[in-house]
This record gives sequence, structure tokens and C-alpha cells, in this order.
Amino acid sequence: MRVLASLVSAAASILVAPPALGSFSAMRAGTALQQPYGYARLPASDRLPISLVDYAGRAVYDHGRSLRNRKVRITGFVALDAKGTPFLVRMSLNCCAADAQPVKIALMGNVPPVLQPDTWPRVTGTYTPKRTKDPVNDRPIPYLQATEAKPVPAPRDPYDESGGQ
Repeated sequence: MRVLASLVSAAASILVAPPALGSFSAMRAGTALQQPYGYARLPASDRLPISLVDYAGRAVYDHGRSLRNRKVRITGFVALDAKGTPFLVRMSLNCCAADAQPVKIALMGNVPPVLQPDTWPRVTGTYTPKRTKDPVNDRPIPYLQATEAKPVPAPRDPYDESGGQ
């Protein structure tokens, strides 16, 4: 009977996906933002939906050229640093959840004070050239000037699979 219970337990751990990494992991790992090879042309839109990784790459490595004077909408989960500064985060994958690393955007402006870690908001805002350095690995983290934040359900696949690019 013990052997059967052990086999069932082992099979369950293989077949059941672990929960997505969250704010605790995100704030203890350095941002994994990498310089993209290039930038696709952005469509004209009043509130441009853009991935968190794409926004961060354009804000840092393209100096916001394609983001200026545009409202963007970005979805991610909330993480707070030790000072309570809110970050919007997506865990980026190269291969699988075991290698997930955070890509972070710091939020400023109209940020609801009730944002809780690991909740998922859709944030509307505009590019700002302001940046900070990740205290874990000294890499750049861009800011987003938030004008609105609305809670949304966590996505079925919470990971960004672009490999940080």
C-alpha cells in the first residue's frame, strides 16, 4: 500500500504544474531584461496593448522613442520593494518555469495604494524616461507613469515566453 501511495504522489507531482512564481521570488531576483534584436512597428492605437517585456525593452534600450506620446496598457502582477514601491512584473521564460526570471517595471503616478502583492492589474499609462537600478543585479528598470489601474484575473499562462526580449 505504501508503494502505491508513493507512486501516486510521484505521478501527481510530475503531472500537476506548480504554481507560478510570484512577488516573493520576483523581488529576490534581478531583472532579466535583455536588449532585443529589434523592434516591430507598433500599431496605431489610443491605448496600445503591449507586453511588459516589450515595454521595458523599448523604454530602456530604445530610450522610449516608439513609446513617446502614446498611452499603453500593460498587464502583470504586483510586487512591492522594501520601501513599498509598486512594480509590475512578468516572469520571463527561456525554457521552462524552473528558469523563470522577473522583468520589472516600476510604477509611478496614479497608482492605487491598495495594490497587493501577487494581484494582477491592467495598468494604463505613458512612457517616462525615469529609471531605477535593480538592487539585486544593478540592471536598469524603467518606470511607467500610471494613469489607471484595474484588477484583472490572472492569465491562464502567467509567464512571458519571449526570453526577456
